Amino acid sequence: MHLSAREPKNIRAYDNVVLALGKICQLHGESIDSAQVIPAWLNCLPIKAELKEPKFVHELLCSMVERSDRELLGPNYQNLPKVVSVFAEVLCSRKDLATEETVNRMIIGLMYLQQTLPPNTMESAWSYILPQQEMELKSLLSPEKVA
Repeated sequence: MHLSAREPKNIRAYDNVVLALGKICQLHGESIDSAQVIPAWLNCLPIKAELKEPKFVHELLCSMVERSDRELLGPNYQNLPKVVSVFAEVLCSRKDLATEETVNRMIIGLMYLQQTLPPNTMESAWSYILPQQEMELKSLLSPEKVA
């Protein structure tokens, strides 16, 4: 949260802290105030600077979505727009921010959310991303691409 956290001299430490915090949320969620920590962690995403950390962090996010983590999605799905936004940045980025497996899991996760959440909840989440990202994501989720 510090103003200089993402400066070039600090970015490696920042990425490592975000990864460590994600692992704490995943492995020790019952020992922390998840309702506060997970949204704070989510607001640090996506990370983009280092080579390995983004892949691990975005994989953690994917795992939380797959298990429909209540703290991640928030009450009344209030964190869903941020989750969709992170997925959009990772999937639409021209950088290598996730492994191919994680990219596929993100696409499947978005499809699952689309199929299981009320349509207005998902539409609201789409409205938080750029129109170009929405078009790219919806193209990735089209039946022709998935089949």
